[in-house]
Amino acid sequence: MYLTGVVAEFNPFHNGHKYLLEKVRENGATHIVAAMSGDAVQRGETAVCSKHERAENAVKNGADLVVELPAPWSCSAAEYFAGGAVSLLCALGVDALAFGSETDDAALIRRAADAVDELSDCEDVRRLTAEGKSYPSALCEAAKAHFGEQTAQVIASPNSTLAVEYVRALGRQGSKADIIPIKRVGAAHDSGEGASGSNLRSLIAQGCDISAHVPSGCIPNSVSPSERAWDILYYGLLTAEREQLLKLPEVSEPLADIIIKARRDPSADFGEFLMAVKSKRFTLARIRRSALHLALGVTKADFEGQPPYLRVLSFSERGAEILRRFGGGLPLSTSLRDLERSSEQAAHIIAIENRAVRLRQMCENSRSFQNEYSRKIVLNKK
Repeated sequence: MYLTGVVAEFNPFHNGHKYLLEKVRENGATHIVAAMSGDAVQRGETAVCSKHERAENAVKNGADLVVELPAPWSCSAAEYFAGGAVSLLCALGVDALAFGSETDDAALIRRAADAVDELSDCEDVRRLTAEGKSYPSALCEAAKAHFGEQTAQVIASPNSTLAVEYVRALGRQGSKADIIPIKRVGAAHDSGEGASGSNLRSLIAQGCDISAHVPSGCIPNSVSPSERAWDILYYGLLTAEREQLLKLPEVSEPLADIIIKARRDPSADFGEFLMAVKSKRFTLARIRRSALHLALGVTKADFEGQPPYLRVLSFSERGAEILRRFGGGLPLSTSLRDLERSSEQAAHIIAIENRAVRLRQMCENSRSFQNEYSRKIVLNKK
């Protein structure tokens, strides 16, 4: 068995994801496991459709096993998102980690990861953020000065930024897993163009036909437009005490003060409010995530450890072979109830994820509050 892991949202599952899984297989994977976001995603939104539907589509189109990356990790900044997902994949004993990237130069990505490790809290980055630059921009500028243009470009590009964080997370786990960067083709990650996830979500919201961009049978059955959660998210930002805001993972004192100032005379629309708070230093994604963290009850303290369990969302016959090989270390189950009973931390994290499930379900076109505890996960024979 040569087990390769991937980190994904599959939001929704589209032809680019199928291409990635095909390339992973071509690169020698006998078995593929995906750590996939639950119902809250990294952009600070709810997923376009349920985690179970997305996981099943992945297994029907190349993955062998899909495990859940729960909130808070699934809806957090790249470092925490990558760290949580990689910890799950390492617990399953992956031999390699594959990911989409703007470059397929593994050595260059490793150099970029080393650069981020060295520069993440350096004097140049602190100076540039104090001057008003966002942390990612400051890091990129410092990398260009210290490591050169090529390394800085890797750090700056969206997919490669995540690739760098995956490599850093492997290092923190002490993993010797191979890395397999798969060069992207077509639209950039969440670019809003072509067949990117962002553009497909926009087309879905408009009621457009996306069948040309997704594998057969992968058009979402029950769509959950994330904008329907905006009033809930907006209410939280409008009413939270300053102390509550400062407990959120990505809210600094300056950001808390800007939010409080903007809500004294708030916009009628959540999107307009976000634009009023946004600046070079504070990105839209960061502010959206903070609103979602507030709604779900995510705090800085939730990142003191790693995801405390492995929840199986979908698997094939080859996936069953992965599960039989699992050597322990984390509780693993298809049963949410069993996982909830495994530890206090597990129960706490599951409560956060269940709030994300309900929030997404409230956004559904045909609202149905399916019970996560009674849902049956069955072997997907393909």
